[in-house]
Amino acid sequence: MKFIIWTTNPAKLKAIEEWIAKCNYFDGEKVEIIWEKMNSNVSDMPISLEENMQWAKNRAENLKKKWIEWNFFVWMEWWTTKIWEKAYLFWAIYILDKNWNWHFWLSNFMEVPEKFEKWIYEDGEELWIILGKETKDKNASKKWWAFWAWSDWNLTRTDQFVFAFLSAIPPFFNKFYLK
Repeated sequence: MKFIIWTTNPAKLKAIEEWIAKCNYFDGEKVEIIWEKMNSNVSDMPISLEENMQWAKNRAENLKKKWIEWNFFVWMEWWTTKIWEKAYLFWAIYILDKNWNWHFWLSNFMEVPEKFEKWIYEDGEELWIILGKETKDKNASKKWWAFWAWSDWNLTRTDQFVFAFLSAIPPFFNKFYLK
């Protein structure tokens, strides 16, 4: 089984190792993973669910065009979206297989604190930059993230990616989804 993942982020790489280990679809399989950055052809900071999905789809499809013989092309990232009058942070995963079948899934949503929401939606700042300023940690996005800080260290970004992956991968294998 061969996966191409769009990331070089340590927290995401840890999540990938965890979801491969936890996923029974890969028991006894030799799993090969490579990481590569790929252009999305959309804004660097999508702020709607639709933009996020397009961002994910473009990156996965661009990876597939380059690595045709691989089994799965995976994009995963965090984003925010507005639902009614509040903003929410979530993690998303988009998986494309070698036959152009795809599935998209989200982690749970966490409400964005009001001052962060203003910075993101009114001032157009990126969350990772804001979080670095607020925590005085320039490498905040490489070590931990908003879910962790905003949940008093109970929810990690790795947890969110593992959950999203374990929810997105079944349609490729589970008998209830297969034709």
